Amino acid sequence: MKKALVVDDNNVNRCLLNALLKRYGYCVIEATNGVEAIEKHLEHQPSIIFMDLMMPVMDGIEACKQIKKQCGQHSFVPIIFVTAVSDEDKLSQCIESGGDDFLSKPVDLKILSARIKSMERLGLLYDAYFAMTERIQRDQELAKTVFNSVVVSEVSKNEAIQSLLLPAEVFSGDMFLTALSPSGELHIMLADFTGHGLGAALGAIPASDAFKAMTAKGFSGDKVLNAINNKLKKILPVGMFMAVQYVIVRKELDYAAVCICGMPDVYIRNHQTRQIKYNAKSRSFPLGVIANVDFKLLFENVAISIGDSIILCSDGVTEAVNESDELFGEYRLKKLLNRPDCDCVIGCIDEALKQFCGDGKQTDDISVAEISCTDSLFSNLQNSMEAFDYTHNDHFMTSTTSSVTENKLTLPAQIANLPWHWHYQLTLKGSQLAKLNPIPILIGQLQELDNQLEHSVQTLYTILTELYINALDHGILELDSTLKNSPQGFERYFDEREKRLAELNDDDKGQIDFLFEGHRHEKDLTLHIGITDSGQGFDIQKVLEKAKHPQDNALCGRGIFLVNELCHSLIYNELGNKVDVIYTSHGSK
Repeated sequence: MKKALVVDDNNVNRCLLNALLKRYGYCVIEATNGVEAIEKHLEHQPSIIFMDLMMPVMDGIEACKQIKKQCGQHSFVPIIFVTAVSDEDKLSQCIESGGDDFLSKPVDLKILSARIKSMERLGLLYDAYFAMTERIQRDQELAKTVFNSVVVSEVSKNEAIQSLLLPAEVFSGDMFLTALSPSGELHIMLADFTGHGLGAALGAIPASDAFKAMTAKGFSGDKVLNAINNKLKKILPVGMFMAVQYVIVRKELDYAAVCICGMPDVYIRNHQTRQIKYNAKSRSFPLGVIANVDFKLLFENVAISIGDSIILCSDGVTEAVNESDELFGEYRLKKLLNRPDCDCVIGCIDEALKQFCGDGKQTDDISVAEISCTDSLFSNLQNSMEAFDYTHNDHFMTSTTSSVTENKLTLPAQIANLPWHWHYQLTLKGSQLAKLNPIPILIGQLQELDNQLEHSVQTLYTILTELYINALDHGILELDSTLKNSPQGFERYFDEREKRLAELNDDDKGQIDFLFEGHRHEKDLTLHIGITDSGQGFDIQKVLEKAKHPQDNALCGRGIFLVNELCHSLIYNELGNKVDVIYTSHGSK
């Protein structure tokens, strides 16, 4: 039964309203002052309240405030003031205290009926609103859980990576991700979707998924961006897109590759002068606008030094406004980054924005990231090459077979006779060698064949990369690795490499064959990797001789010794164009 609370210190007024309300099916509870009204409201939870204005102990205005506070934001109990007062200030106070309507004394039956029906309709609307709000909150919590599990990056917790993320709403249209590739490069992506809130955040999930999956498999930055771009072009509605800053930091901390599409500049800050020494600019439209973009052409290599910092930020920083509608702007940002006393960029920008914006509500998501180019940036990586003794491995050998056609391995006896449980082969020819990076494809296929390999992905990536680069660069392209013994030669080497790759076509006889065989014993997997190229090979004995003088290796010739330390056995044939490796992956205990 519906309940009505009548609050009035006059017994006659209460009796009159009691009689009238019963006609409309209400059970009436009575109170003589504001204090009683608050107690009766808690006890009986009425669906409507009729409140006198002037009462002893506590008047109607204070009682209304207290009852509305009890109701909170998730329930609606209409309070109708019943008064003979016509003073506009008093009536205004009634509304400000939370009152919903008025009835003049003496109460007219028709007007009472109209007020009751009006409040009942309003109550139904509020019930629908509260139900919808509760449903939206549940959906937002679910979306937030999914968003955090898919988008949040673990590597971004690295102490060398600081970030400031201030969403304009519950969900941010900005997304900051970091991931280490199997080769040890750090991939960093700051993205800004059109608008903000849940609608903008929805696009972050497929973009984040592609970023994490592809960097984990070792795909290059341009391939990652190409995949995200094509996916967003298919799923995003017209007018919605993703601007992006993408940075790849080499573990040697000498160069960073930067690609910007529709975002503000990326700044490189000198660690000694604390001045901006370079700012990379946007070179293309945001992602999701046009398909089949050649992102490889959009990357630029920027020289960095140990101790430098890389600053990424969304346009929410430069477009932040103060109370006078003045933009924070690029000028203020650059001035701040050039301040010698700014030790922590994130802290300086945060403080500057607070002072500039004051109490004004931001209209866009604000995101800033500072990447400190220090050793701690890669602290969770194994210091792979420097940690190995290149001169010692009992299983390092070359085949003494003069005939290249006799395809047999000189292996330790306990491995040579293993029954291989599966085989996988891949052949690349001509222009395929220029277009494809087979390593991520091979890693993905090997993980499909044996999911225990996920514990060895980084090691396998290193092994396959070193062996494949040897086969391609020195076998097919016939490049001389001694060019890399100086920084200038290093640049010449890669210029010549790009030139020779571009010259490969489908008529070329150049070919590289991959063979993989696996043997599973309990939690251990023994893997045979064979790589053969159609090139002239190289002098393996000359390379072996260098093992006696590792300090002379400089920037070339180190890959074979690294693979040797990672594997159980490494065997080259006499010509050097065929290599067989035995690697054992130990499963988790």
